[in-house]
Parts: sequence; C-alpha cells; structure tokens
Amino acid sequence: MKKGVRIFLIVVLAVALLLAYYLTFFYKTDCTDMGCFQEAMRQCKHATYINEDPEASWKYDIQGSDGGACNIEVTLLQAKKGDLELDKLAGYDMICSYALGVVNYPEKSLNTCHGRLKEEIQRILIEKLHTHILDNIDKISQNLNSYSRGLV
Repeated sequence: MKKGVRIFLIVVLAVALLLAYYLTFFYKTDCTDMGCFQEAMRQCKHATYINEDPEASWKYDIQGSDGGACNIEVTLLQAKKGDLELDKLAGYDMICSYALGVVNYPEKSLNTCHGRLKEEIQRILIEKLHTHILDNIDKISQNLNSYSRGLV
C-alpha cells in the first residue's frame, strides 16, 4: 500500500475516533418535550430540557453517571407565580442524583439534591414555617393543652 493512502486512512480513522468520543461524552441532546428528557434520564444520556412548569421555568442538564447515580444539574430560570422570594433565586442551581434508570422531576425531591438552590429553597421554607408558627402560637398552644388534658 502506498504511503499516501496509509496516511489518509490513519487521518480518517483518527477523525472517526474523535467524532465517536465527542458524541459519546460531550454531545447533548436538546429535548423539546418531557418524554425525550425522561428517556434520556432513564439512560442517563447527556441532554438538556427546559421544563415550563406553571409555577416556574426549570432547566435540566443531565451531566452523566457517577458511582451508579445519574447527576442532573437543575437551574431555576424564572419563578412565575407563588412566593415572590423565589424570584431572587433565578439562576441558582443544584445537582440532583438519582439511581440509574429512575425517572422523576428533579426539583420535586430535594433530598436527592445538593447545592445553592437547594439551600436557598430550604431557607425560605424554614422562614415561612417559623412565621406560621409565630402567627399561630396561641392556637397551637391551645391545641397542645387540650390534647395533653385528654391524655391525663
């Protein structure tokens, strides 16, 4: 075989290998519907999806698998209704990890997530709970007293 043909075949093979590597590890599918995203999540394939929920817009970005878990970066793009304090969290993100093959809305199970967005959501929930308890302390106290009288 001629030297020029060998070099050409080596270059073609190298390009094919680089393309396969890119498609395997870096190419991300842009899903346009939840079904596409759920299938990508089930297989833990790199994909992105914007979920236009009535309450908020979420961006999901499947990062790949690590130690038997599928890692998904979740970013709050916009809070649409409800607590206005969530608007301040736009752009914050968190990483949610699910067992391979599991399909779910990542932001619905905060116990599988870690990151700034999770911390801020929890802070808001704790502040709301604290305010609710303070606003209703008399009613809570009365209910506890009547309950404890029933035990005696």
